[in-house]
Amino acid sequence: MAISGIQVIQVGLPNESAGSDSLYSAFNKTVTNFNTLFANASPYNIFNGDTGISTTANSTTGVVTITNSGVVNILAGTGISISGSNGNVTISSNGGGNGSGGTVTSVGVDSSTLTVNTTSSGNIVSSGNIIVNLPSFANLAGTYTYPTVTIDQYGRVTTIANASSVGTVSSVNLTTSGVGIQVSGGPVTTSGNINIINTGVTRLSAGSGINLSGSNGNITVSATVTGGTVTSVGVSSSSLTVTNSPVTSTGTVNVEIPANVAITGRLSLSGSENLASGSAASLTVTASYFTTTTPSTATLAAGTTGQIKTFMMVVDGGDMVITVTNAGWKSSGTGTITFGDIGDGCTLQYINSKWFCIGQNGVAFA
Repeated sequence: MAISGIQVIQVGLPNESAGSDSLYSAFNKTVTNFNTLFANASPYNIFNGDTGISTTANSTTGVVTITNSGVVNILAGTGISISGSNGNVTISSNGGGNGSGGTVTSVGVDSSTLTVNTTSSGNIVSSGNIIVNLPSFANLAGTYTYPTVTIDQYGRVTTIANASSVGTVSSVNLTTSGVGIQVSGGPVTTSGNINIINTGVTRLSAGSGINLSGSNGNITVSATVTGGTVTSVGVSSSSLTVTNSPVTSTGTVNVEIPANVAITGRLSLSGSENLASGSAASLTVTASYFTTTTPSTATLAAGTTGQIKTFMMVVDGGDMVITVTNAGWKSSGTGTITFGDIGDGCTLQYINSKWFCIGQNGVAFA
């Protein structure tokens, strides 16, 4: 900073007194200037900043800078009001949770059945935790055998004690009466399972014409169709053997051909076919006839015991050769029958798993 009252010493040309102060006057001004300088000099040469204040010094310019590094401004947020922006500032809360004020100033918990732990001073007036625990019962923890237990109205075990035994039963078994039930696994003397299996009817399903009253318990089975008026059915025959006749409720009438059949009149074997070249003779008809225009072939498969099969040539346009499976005129395997002229024919019967010729006219066997 500038210092006022400085004394100026006049200095003229070298070695000349004109324009210069006398030596006495010059020394006096010098003394005055020093006195003025020391009188105005600062007694402080070190500046230290405390909390919130920082200082810096520039030795070139001689400037010391003091800066506020703490709170520089106070702004009121949600639910807060302030008394001013500087000096002594009072900060107040004008709202509770979510910005709305409340009136509760103290919270406490009391219980006659639970243990309540709060702060040492009692109720919570600002913040803290209230601890609520179940009360402990002395000498209850442990393992018990056949225990006798007392439970209060809150579901808590208040007393428990061992018992000497539970009952006197030492073995459990099941028995059945009647049929349809199977029991296994008994008797049980310590621990185990007794298995019960239904071996009788397990389910009823209504078929055609049947109605069931239910699926379990006592079930009534009824017919849903109206019955007729026939009360008896019989079969009679003068040439066949009939047994189990008549049927008056349910049953089967057996009709069989007798071992020996006496035939009066003519016996006709119906059923015939026109056997084409390259075809297999049918086993469902008795007679197979053929007309040839060129040499032809056919086959005959194995028959059934007692079956009769006949062949005959109607028109001769070439030989017909029929290959026969299980030929009776061969020791094994197949054989052939050759038809060469109109009217050639033969009758075969299947006996003992082979075809045997029981009559023929003009055919050749090989």
